[in-house]
Amino acid sequence: MNSYRIVKTKIGWGLFRAGSSKPLAEADTKEGLVKTATPLIAGKVASVKVYNENGTFQDLTFSKAKKSPR
Repeated sequence: MNSYRIVKTKIGWGLFRAGSSKPLAEADTKEGLVKTATPLIAGKVASVKVYNENGTFQDLTFSKAKKSPR
């Protein structure tokens, strides 16, 4: 499973893979980042930890990979 986090950065908000200091995506707002990040993790088995602006934990969401048709 891929693990990601959404946190406040110096320039806005960033989506980071667990253990990485380089963002996969950035946006001015958290809502904008969620819209940008959704296609990046679509189809992957992933967990996303979302943090508040003050750094406290807000939410944990999971994404399942789509099953391939047989």
